Amino acid sequence: MATALRKRTLQTSAKGEPDKELSGRQKIARFKTPELVIALCGPIGSPLHRVGEEIGQVLEQTFGYEKPQILRLSDFIREHAGSVDVEIPEGPRFEAIEALIDAGNRLREKHGAGILAEVAVSRIRLAREQAKDGATGQYHPRRVCHIIDSIKNQEELDVLRDVYRDMVYMIGVFSPMSVREKALKKELKLPEIYRLIDKDSGEESVNGQTVRDTFPQSDFFLRVDSEKGSELKKRVERFLHLVLGTELITPTPSESAMYAAAMAATNSACLSRQVGAAVTNQDFQVLGIGWNDVPKFGGGLYQPSSPALLGDADEDARCWNLEGGKCFNDAEKQLFAQEMIEALRGVIPREKEAEARKALEKAGKLKGLIEFSRAIHAEMHAIINATRASGGAIVGGKLFVTTYPCHSCARHIVAAGISEVYYIEPYRKSLAMKLHNDAVSEHESEVEKVRILAYDGVAPSRYLSLFRIPSAGRKKDGKIIKIDAKTATPKLEKNMEALAVLEAFVVESLANKKLVDANGGAEDGPDPAAA
Repeated sequence: MATALRKRTLQTSAKGEPDKELSGRQKIARFKTPELVIALCGPIGSPLHRVGEEIGQVLEQTFGYEKPQILRLSDFIREHAGSVDVEIPEGPRFEAIEALIDAGNRLREKHGAGILAEVAVSRIRLAREQAKDGATGQYHPRRVCHIIDSIKNQEELDVLRDVYRDMVYMIGVFSPMSVREKALKKELKLPEIYRLIDKDSGEESVNGQTVRDTFPQSDFFLRVDSEKGSELKKRVERFLHLVLGTELITPTPSESAMYAAAMAATNSACLSRQVGAAVTNQDFQVLGIGWNDVPKFGGGLYQPSSPALLGDADEDARCWNLEGGKCFNDAEKQLFAQEMIEALRGVIPREKEAEARKALEKAGKLKGLIEFSRAIHAEMHAIINATRASGGAIVGGKLFVTTYPCHSCARHIVAAGISEVYYIEPYRKSLAMKLHNDAVSEHESEVEKVRILAYDGVAPSRYLSLFRIPSAGRKKDGKIIKIDAKTATPKLEKNMEALAVLEAFVVESLANKKLVDANGGAEDGPDPAAA
């Protein structure tokens, strides 16, 4: 199917060319499309549907886009639930949601973790096929956005990025637990809410929903603390103006600080994870940055001092360069497990010792121990650097960190006098709230405590592409270039011919699995890729 489509598109794109003297680049440019793909991701109870509808309305009213194609992955699950022996009840809300999650997980286990995103791709491709020119069989640029509600795991996101590359944007929608509970309590009981939150976050199935791990990969983060529609609309408009380049927008202080934190993280050679942090004063001026890695004598962390030392391992005593690349934290935890087994010798039968040790090593509490690491944490490193450079300016300041602070860092953050912490990636092993709830809060309104809040704004990974000055510049004849919002095209466009080929590969795979027909979901009609 895909080969036939490639041949057909090459033939039809050459038909009726008005000017054979056009350069290759000019011919390619005629097939660029203003189409957008926006995927939503967020924990259960966050207003994903509301955000999707707001995006659609803004695109129609402000940017002249067609009515968006909203693809709800839950609808796909309902369509195919019977193939994995799950019945979605029409009755109580809890049973229906739980059945949807179970059916989705089973579909992923049967067909691959990205299967629902593949079905979404097939529907996008079908819509494009139906909009082709009937006379020439050619694709025409369409001012349309496909909104996918909602992505639940990394594989689904990877499928979309493999096909659509930079024209797909994932928006991470997040509401604090109290706001989510309030929304869910309208139809669910509290025990039901907590059970669904655990299943949705990825606690029960490695091949199923892993929202907690996927959410940090978003291109834009939208924290929704209230139900004020006007505020949400303004933030959605700002994001879309950035994507389409229709207004001169510069980063917020929070976006610049989080970018500094993410940049700092790249210095880390820790074998476990890269974390970066940036400390600002009350006015968001960056006082110091930090990352997680091994400290060295005399102050600071191990780091190549010049390009000449990049390949010189003699000066580097970090874990990657010791004893064959050994994680000392993991090694100590294994010794700790062995000591526990030896302490229980006589209580545990000798023939069960090996089994007991494996069980201990897999236990969440032991796996979560961080006390044996040689690395200083990014938050502590940033605080040290900030106090060295600016002393007391850190008091009342803010900390931007790529990962939610651990309980060890939480006490240093409180002691340093920091007032607010903003993070991107959750850290489920952190005991910060449990151990320091007298001084730390996740509630926006509790200003008498250190507030730990989800980050809101452009993701560091999109910082340069969205804020960098365009190649055409910002002015012409000494005046700013005005771009009409109704005709503007995304800064990062895609060629329709390339899209059709990539989408065809996905449809071909789905057709082999009997999940769609050769048209990508149409009930009848000839295969558009044939011929």
